[in-house]
Amino acid sequence: MAGDQGASASNSAACSHGTHGHSHHHHHHLHSSPSAHSRQQQPQKREQQEDQQSQQPTLDSVWKACAYGDLEAVQSFCEEDNSLVNRQDGGGYSALQWAALNNRPAVASYLIDKGAALNAQDAQGQTALHWAAVKGSVAAAAVMLRAGAHPTLRDGRGYTICHVASQYGQTTLLYQLVLRWGIDLDAPDNDGRAALHWAAYKGYSDTVRLLLVLGASWGVADKEGCTPLHWAAIRGNGEVCTLLLQGGSPSLLKQPDVTGSTPAQLAVEKNHRYLGLTLAEWQQREEGGRLFGRKGRLYWLVSLQLCPAIWALIIGLVSLFLHKVVNFSGLPRLGPVAMFWAWAVVVSASVGLVLLYLTTTADPGVIAPGSSHSRSSGPKLIDSPALWAGQWQQLCVTCKIVRPLRAKHCSTSDRCVELFDHFCPWVGNTIGRGNRHYFLLFLWIELFAMTDSAIVAIVRIHQAVSSSSWESSGGIQWPVIFLVVDLFVLISVAALAITQATQISRNVTTNELANWQRYTYLRDPHGMFMNPFDKGCRNNCVEAMLPKHGSTAPLVLPEQEALLRAAV
Repeated sequence: MAGDQGASASNSAACSHGTHGHSHHHHHHLHSSPSAHSRQQQPQKREQQEDQQSQQPTLDSVWKACAYGDLEAVQSFCEEDNSLVNRQDGGGYSALQWAALNNRPAVASYLIDKGAALNAQDAQGQTALHWAAVKGSVAAAAVMLRAGAHPTLRDGRGYTICHVASQYGQTTLLYQLVLRWGIDLDAPDNDGRAALHWAAYKGYSDTVRLLLVLGASWGVADKEGCTPLHWAAIRGNGEVCTLLLQGGSPSLLKQPDVTGSTPAQLAVEKNHRYLGLTLAEWQQREEGGRLFGRKGRLYWLVSLQLCPAIWALIIGLVSLFLHKVVNFSGLPRLGPVAMFWAWAVVVSASVGLVLLYLTTTADPGVIAPGSSHSRSSGPKLIDSPALWAGQWQQLCVTCKIVRPLRAKHCSTSDRCVELFDHFCPWVGNTIGRGNRHYFLLFLWIELFAMTDSAIVAIVRIHQAVSSSSWESSGGIQWPVIFLVVDLFVLISVAALAITQATQISRNVTTNELANWQRYTYLRDPHGMFMNPFDKGCRNNCVEAMLPKHGSTAPLVLPEQEALLRAAV
């Protein structure tokens, strides 16, 4: 039956493509521009121009003129015969449909003024809006909607404009439809499938991301009992499955279709074995995490990660230093200067523990999650310049927010953190805008304590070797043990401290350096690394060490926002 479901989805998808296939074919044909000849010398220019003119398409019909957006030609045809405005071509398609498909807003506006039927349907029941959705023709769709086109009209298979836009991954058009026109995202087609079912089946992760943040229902099953997660699993769309589980609920993993198959079972049956195993493991983690899972009573203990080990290490090293290096009876007494530096170790290590506590308990810059957006509240909350710019990666399906630049959802702590650097298991917290100054101070103060204690240990070893009684008292072994452990930890801390200090001086994070190729705001036009946030070493350090007085990261870069304002 899983095979039947896959076939059913394939047939439906094929029907969708078939529905628009004719328009796609003609669109490609109408835009098959001639191959440009390379530049010739001056005597050959005339011949080149003649060749190009001979290969220009012949706009011998109003439908071709609409497809190419030649407004003058369209006006000429319609003034000669006004019935062409609503007349269908040989395939049964209107001039407005061709203008909508190819995003010709000026032509569409002219046709509407001349009396074009906005809601006229072809033999498949499709309107010009359906055709606009195929190519994501935002401008043409806006012209028709403002003129009174009905976005809720269905074609012969029950598809609204939302279904078609989802089938073709036209995320920008969907965003505009919800933001400006309040269209219903959960309207089912004849098979009970909503826009999210189709986006999940086709594997359009950005579209799925937007639909989830807008509040599309992720748990609704179609007539075959399949949720969007079932269809994503059938097609092996791993990224979409992850988004649906993050933005929906792990309970989807246990939901069977009409045959009793879960998403994991369907994935395996369709030869997506790795995805099936991943989904099965996810389900096992959810079922086995009642005590130590995120909602378990003892999750606080798990969330500390390796933080208790760091406390034990620091306290253990200080105790070993005091009892076996400084005050060990088998070694000579320290002089006043050496004793001063010995106690400096204790003081600095204690201050480091305070900073460790602050790093662990401080808010790293958590961005408050938004509620699941309803149709009424959603558009107001997602009217964001980042989405106007098409930066769908800034949508967080878990927190239901539009993240600012430099923020990231921490998979370990399950929350979005501003100026995300990394999750540090040694401190049991995410390092972000709100606690990275504590983290940096902790590293450098502990580095000082370990360097100081290593020097004192070397002095004690030298004293022991110089003493005539060290062999009988066994006084050298403990300073040596301490020095070995201390130097091992010191090297690791020094590397991390220098790395953090360097990154802060450049105003860049660990996450950005590791994944800069994923972020468009960190790439110049040539694809090379670019840091738009670098304000100079001094200003960068002040901003990091005084986070409450620094500026927060924007949703888009200033120059991009200026372009968006100009466009609006």
